[in-house]
Amino acid sequence: MADWPKTTIELATPGDVADGSGGAYTSSYNLTSGANGIITMPGMKGFDAPPYNLFYDELPALDGGYPRHSRASSRELFIPLFLAAPDRAGLLALKRGLIAAINPTLGPCRITLTEGDGSQRYIDAYYVSGAEGDEGQDISGLLWLKLGLVFRALDPFFYSGTSHVIKFTTGALEIVPFFGSPFLGRPFVNKAHSLNGSSTITITGDVDTWPLWTIHGPASGMTFTRKVPTGPEQSFTVNAGLSETQTLVIDTRPRRKAVFDPVTGENLWKRLGPSPHLWPISPGLNEVLIDVSNVGAETSVSLTYAPRFISA
Repeated sequence: MADWPKTTIELATPGDVADGSGGAYTSSYNLTSGANGIITMPGMKGFDAPPYNLFYDELPALDGGYPRHSRASSRELFIPLFLAAPDRAGLLALKRGLIAAINPTLGPCRITLTEGDGSQRYIDAYYVSGAEGDEGQDISGLLWLKLGLVFRALDPFFYSGTSHVIKFTTGALEIVPFFGSPFLGRPFVNKAHSLNGSSTITITGDVDTWPLWTIHGPASGMTFTRKVPTGPEQSFTVNAGLSETQTLVIDTRPRRKAVFDPVTGENLWKRLGPSPHLWPISPGLNEVLIDVSNVGAETSVSLTYAPRFISA
């Protein structure tokens, strides 16, 4: 489309990402507008499919091999930047501020791409190289310089800028969920499903994602089961009694797994039953069974997830 607006690229610093500011990043860099003296040049790389590792066995008596499985490995992203300022002092401040802001010891940056229709996808990645400095004739001058920044994304998939919420209730009362969403963007709420029964939920995205569960009491003896057509059921239980004013959060995301009270922050991991399988949900249809004892009219369970995508 001739009138399709330019894709916007934003680089949020590790401090903002760790703060979980929900997208209102106070020290982020817009790499598209050039308003702050930084603009992205042509030549970005690594924003489509991640690299994959294919595991297979060579066959001793037949030609070729037998596939075992494949997995996406961490991806490298390359962003070429042009920095400019009206005076030398301004350029030095701009360069030094950017290099200090993306310090990988502080954590990952968040690279967000916003398309012309307003849709967003983001990826968290650590700065690796590219800002070592080069005084070559075509690389830098008194008032300008070029940087080719390389980032490493340990999670190789992009996330939607909008989280999705699926509610399970007793059907007696509809409640607006209360919890602090760690995902970027405003939640999109799907229609409610029933507790203590099997529900079929539809998940968007390209690959598996791990949900955040929020349980509003009263409730006790909770079991969460996912029925997988090609394998055994996956489930975990939570042995915690909740009153009508209490809430419990179960974060199943890799590297963040936790069970806690969102009000007090109390770690409730010990409430998980034996051998818990904090299962993911897959794109398309998923059959989910939630079994909760001692429910009341106020009881509800919210499943929150951010769709994951192979490419930006």
